[in-house]
Amino acid sequence: MNRVRAAIALEWTVQWRYRVPAVAVAVTAVWTVALSAMPDPVARGAGPLILTIDTATFGSFFVAALVLFERGEGAAAALAVSPLRFGEYLGAKVGTLTALSAVSAVPVALVSGVGPGTALVGVVPLAVLFLVLNLALVTRHDSLVGFLTVAPVLLVPLIAAPLVHLSGVVDHPLLFLVPTTGAASVLRGGTGPVAFAGAMGYLLVAVAVGLWFARRSHRRSGVGVNRVRVPREHRRRWTRRGWLIALVDIDRRLAARSALLTVVLAGPVLLAAALRLGYPPLAGYAHERFGVDLVPYQPVLLASLVVLHVPLIVGMVGALLVLDDVDDHVVLVLRVSPVTMPRYLAYRAVAVAVVTAALLAVTVPLSGLAPDLSRTMPGLALAAAQAPLVTLATAAFARNKVEGLAWLKILGLLPTVIAPAVWWLPELAQWPLRILPYYWTVDLLWRPGPLSLLAGLALTAVAVVLLSRRTLRRLNG
Repeated sequence: MNRVRAAIALEWTVQWRYRVPAVAVAVTAVWTVALSAMPDPVARGAGPLILTIDTATFGSFFVAALVLFERGEGAAAALAVSPLRFGEYLGAKVGTLTALSAVSAVPVALVSGVGPGTALVGVVPLAVLFLVLNLALVTRHDSLVGFLTVAPVLLVPLIAAPLVHLSGVVDHPLLFLVPTTGAASVLRGGTGPVAFAGAMGYLLVAVAVGLWFARRSHRRSGVGVNRVRVPREHRRRWTRRGWLIALVDIDRRLAARSALLTVVLAGPVLLAAALRLGYPPLAGYAHERFGVDLVPYQPVLLASLVVLHVPLIVGMVGALLVLDDVDDHVVLVLRVSPVTMPRYLAYRAVAVAVVTAALLAVTVPLSGLAPDLSRTMPGLALAAAQAPLVTLATAAFARNKVEGLAWLKILGLLPTVIAPAVWWLPELAQWPLRILPYYWTVDLLWRPGPLSLLAGLALTAVAVVLLSRRTLRRLNG
């Protein structure tokens, strides 16, 4: 028991150091306020969705980042020769992160009409399942980017099945072959005793399989010593073909090797296709079950799920690439190379903006949510400029991947809630939001005009300059 208490204390210390509980509090507060501002029928429909796909998955990527951080700092090697057993190590790490999900679930449940007891029964085993699966997957990878390219293959079905079930887009018994669907149905309510027992029993079996998978992956992976390495792609002569071509070639090789580019491109495109195919049945389901007409909310869906979502995803990938370069000590090479840190940072910022613009050009028409594409063009241009802000803000304040994920979780809330806030809040209450470039992106999307465009561009430019200066000080220091 002393070992377990010490392991739990260590986990809490590390998580407090990297502000993981603070992020949980912030995310919970935002969802609680957002659900409180929604009409009751909308909140009742959105609550189980949020509990399933956000609250239960809160610690999923944090557990991966923490494991990689331990490995990079040599802590994993020390743990391998300590008296701490793997089951105790797993219990401490999974238990502390599950506790955060459980605490976060209560206020979200209260404001959305879900019973707190029901929320805990559904969220806790879901959180454990996501955590053990991510822990099993990350032991096979050396970098967070590499892990993120593989994790969706296993995790997307576990999230997509309950998502389409709760939204009413698809309602088929085969969805319950995915163990998370039953728990999502429990969170929605109205489940009979037999169905409840079957759903939770099936989920617990999946958790047991996940625990076995995590133990097996841990045994097969072994523990490597920490060593400084520079990836082969970076060990090239920069002057041979020019620094810009060299950087592009490095990212091209990285994307080809890790399938990173495929994942980035496929995610928003698949979401846009799902909106085009699933929005009509979703609107019918919401009207039939909750009495909510979704047609007036179509601009909110376009802004939150497409226009602001794409720059968030691409900017996140850019941020993770920068943090990978920091952890791999690539920035030490770049400082003394012809690239220089300002050029490197400018390349990263421009690259994510260009990729975002290209994706928006595809996803917005594909989604079918934009009635007049010509009116959305200024808003899409300003949205593409938001991707560098995500990359730069993370690189400016995060010292490692764990802090990077914490910042990305916070930054991810802005595009998620800004459009609903602008839609539902009265005009006077929107004034504090006007300092955010995201606000003007939404305003320009819904009410195109030169004032919104100029204000958005000016705020974005100021933010880019300030964040670039801070990032350069950190990377050069």
